[in-house]
Amino acid sequence: MSRLQDFKPDYYDGVLEMNALLDAEQPAFDSVEADVQRLLLNKFVMKADSDGLSIFEYELDIDTDLTRTLESRRYDILVRLLPPHPITFKYLKDLLKSFNIPGEVFRDVVKETVTTVSQWDDISWEQIHRLQYLLNVYLPANMVYSVTTEAEARVQWGLVLFTGTTYSVETSVRPKLDYSATTMERIRYGGGSQAIIETTVNAKKEGM
Repeated sequence: MSRLQDFKPDYYDGVLEMNALLDAEQPAFDSVEADVQRLLLNKFVMKADSDGLSIFEYELDIDTDLTRTLESRRYDILVRLLPPHPITFKYLKDLLKSFNIPGEVFRDVVKETVTTVSQWDDISWEQIHRLQYLLNVYLPANMVYSVTTEAEARVQWGLVLFTGTTYSVETSVRPKLDYSATTMERIRYGGGSQAIIETTVNAKKEGM
């Protein structure tokens, strides 16, 4: 923000009345300057606030949904403002990259399908909706698309068997079985936790 004191002529130096006047007008000047700055920023989609985006949405005939985030609304506007371009597979991948949508795109020309695969930890629900919107807009009507998310879960299972019960002092049996395994598998949703099973086995040894 600019300070009115910085624009004060030198011959007002030391004049208390002028200093008090400029200090009193500073809040109003700051408010006007902020309004002018916001008016300028609202000319750019990536810098516009909710009011500025509403103007773009009105011009592009996009329904204004104030419950959505500003970022999501910005990307919808940018999609409408994109210049005409031949729709190729390479262009689609570049488009997803420029719109900050993580994942890989695969196509099957024979089956007329397009599949996107993203890691569950890397993509948000907002990005998934953005991806679906782009695919709806850019894919030909005869192609079917599938949006897939993957998550890797590491599940550890431990099985420990202990025995230590005695039949008599001379006949104590203490076998021990210690078993652990690590299993990794791909799942779409879910989680893993550690499970430990404890079992007591009673054994008896016959005397001589």
